[in-house]
Amino acid sequence: MPPEGFEPITDEGAFVQHIGPLLGRDGVVGLRIDERHINSFGKAQGGVLATLVDFANAHNVRIESEEEYPSVATVSLTVDYLGTASEGDWVEAHVTVERLGGTLAFVDCSVRAGDKEIVRGRAVFAVLT
Repeated sequence: MPPEGFEPITDEGAFVQHIGPLLGRDGVVGLRIDERHINSFGKAQGGVLATLVDFANAHNVRIESEEEYPSVATVSLTVDYLGTASEGDWVEAHVTVERLGGTLAFVDCSVRAGDKEIVRGRAVFAVLT
């Protein structure tokens, strides 16, 4: 079960549905790590966590934009792996939209498993209206 208040995100798109369901609450995007997400070392695959970062960042840019659900495209994404998540862990992506201009958005993301930060991501998005 997810923490209280998390609801399914319905605009995740076909690709992200492969790792989901993704759940959201107040801009935080969460995912329960299950056997599909585990690599040969028994930890969450880095690509799953990078996808979570990318999606959570874009999701928050859309939330904060004045346009209703503008299209956004990833220009650059940097992901630093600081720790690991195991099967059964609940991970949350906490996002800060640092700057949202007319055509670009600059975003920072911290993915946490419990009280530890396991991924740090920064991104630039093109905002397409």
